[in-house]
Amino acid sequence: MFYRYRFESDFYPCLSRIPFHVRMKLDLAGVKISLKTWLAFGLEERRVLCHLPVDTGDEREVFCLYLDRLSRRYLGEKVALVSPMTDPPWEGRNCIPAPVQARSQDRGQVVTPEEWAQWNHYERYALFKLASSENEPEQFYGALHEFRERIGGQA
Repeated sequence: MFYRYRFESDFYPCLSRIPFHVRMKLDLAGVKISLKTWLAFGLEERRVLCHLPVDTGDEREVFCLYLDRLSRRYLGEKVALVSPMTDPPWEGRNCIPAPVQARSQDRGQVVTPEEWAQWNHYERYALFKLASSENEPEQFYGALHEFRERIGGQA
């Protein structure tokens, strides 16, 4: 499955950036790749990465092995491994992570516990990553608006 966000739909046709759903898979599997590495892969290979599951240990292993094969093929080096994210902060429906709370308060668009609980884990991941980044703060508010529209909350 490949979860697509409306706020990043402009680059889906050619996958010119690493989609948030793939970034979540990388975090969960413990793999670090750069945009340069991502773009070195063929479009079909990037699409495969978008659709590969990482729900089980075996699936994460296959995901890592495939990435490693691609990295060796295109860059001549092993893929960079990091510690997989365990107990991800976006998984808890009852606890809004501090970066999300802080970023949403910046403009008085506070994320409520009710909203956080209604959003799926892909949406909570995107908000967490966007809130944790200093790059492109506008994306956080675009995603927040999109997710609020989906649950019929305030826009």
